[in-house]
Amino acid sequence: KKAMIAALNLKVGNKSAALTDFDSALAYFKHGISFLNEEYWKHQYQLSIDLHNAAADASCALSDTVGVRFYSQSVFSYAVSLEDKLDAMFVLVKSLRMALALSEAE
Repeated sequence: KKAMIAALNLKVGNKSAALTDFDSALAYFKHGISFLNEEYWKHQYQLSIDLHNAAADASCALSDTVGVRFYSQSVFSYAVSLEDKLDAMFVLVKSLRMALALSEAE
């Protein structure tokens, strides 16, 4: 039942992100993560990957580099294949590129 609630939060968060409401999207992704069972990386692997990648992406859209690093690092720590890490890597690089562009503009 908790996994179903987590999946619904992922779905609603994705809809919020599609509407560019990244604050709400991130809140849904965080809420979804909170509903994952203990040892969720083992028992709910794909849902865990999807929620953490989505939270990293929403954090990036909000220029929250700490959030991007936190959620990306979770994926890097628990993902079992390079393919599962690619989205997190892309978001992390995008966040770093945005931070560099901002610092150069100042």
